[in-house]
Amino acid sequence: MKKGFVKSVLPFVCVLALLGCAKEKKTGADTAGKAAKKYTWTAALNVAETTINYKIVAKFKENIERESNGAVVVNIYPNGQLGGDREMLEGLVNGSINFSSTMTSGMVGFVPQYAIFDMPSVFSDITNMRKVLNDKEFIDKMNSYSKANGIYVLGYSDAGFRQMTSNKLAESVAGMKGIKIRVIQNPYHIEYWKLLGANPLPMDFSEVYIGLQQGEIDAQENPYMNIVGNKFYEAQKYAIETNHLGHTITFLMNNALYEGLSEDMKRLVDKCAADANNYGNGIADDSIIADKKVCTDAGMKIIELSAAEHEKMKAMSQPVYNMVTEKVGSELVSFFLKKIEDNK
Repeated sequence: MKKGFVKSVLPFVCVLALLGCAKEKKTGADTAGKAAKKYTWTAALNVAETTINYKIVAKFKENIERESNGAVVVNIYPNGQLGGDREMLEGLVNGSINFSSTMTSGMVGFVPQYAIFDMPSVFSDITNMRKVLNDKEFIDKMNSYSKANGIYVLGYSDAGFRQMTSNKLAESVAGMKGIKIRVIQNPYHIEYWKLLGANPLPMDFSEVYIGLQQGEIDAQENPYMNIVGNKFYEAQKYAIETNHLGHTITFLMNNALYEGLSEDMKRLVDKCAADANNYGNGIADDSIIADKKVCTDAGMKIIELSAAEHEKMKAMSQPVYNMVTEKVGSELVSFFLKKIEDNK
């Protein structure tokens, strides 16, 4: 009887086993479906499509949409469509914006330690600046500050140095006295131009062109890419090569979004961002040359200051170094200055 029972039950056991296998396969398929989660991300910029910032973000979009096989879609909103610098960074921190790209000076209100980049004439030349921006120890240290404030820095690039444009000729520091120059809302920038004898006026970037046209301001300061991207050459006679600050560009991501991704997706984001930043670095010099030509073709006169004038400007800016040190601490400033020296 036992043998008969076993024979009668055995077919049912086999069927149950097969059903179990089928169930496992279905579960595996469900897991694969979850792995193919779709993402739609928003990137906002306060600059034009002609800028290196935009080109880096566009390259990231191209890379990650391709590498993810369409699982990730990045929508880019340039030209301040989602607000000015402050609104854009506020959105990045609170998560309503996922990605952005801005200069380091714009981050100071959110991550005070980025004020180290606002020490005038701190880099010896463009090569020195780029070596520091690609120093892993330096990158990791700065990210420890930004992540604590809700921002993950995906990397750095640059657009060369910032230059002064003006309707009043200034061939020396003395010539800058009394010039009304638009600056960003940054205490270190404001103090710097005061020290040089100019009259700095904080103004939102979107208002600069009209301010120049209407004579509300005589001058502004930006890298050549922004001078061209916003057609400031139409309203300015001179480009005065002050080289006072490196225009260091950050590629930013909401840190909570990054930390919430799977390890595989984090690696993909980091890889695509690194490739995009490398692309930005690769086109920077050619972009500067091309943008300068646009300015001269439009009738702007390029004014090159002497080495003695540059040294004078750096010496006059030392109170700004003191301001930065007081704000962020001597340890970070010393670390930064040593990195600059080590990378000369």
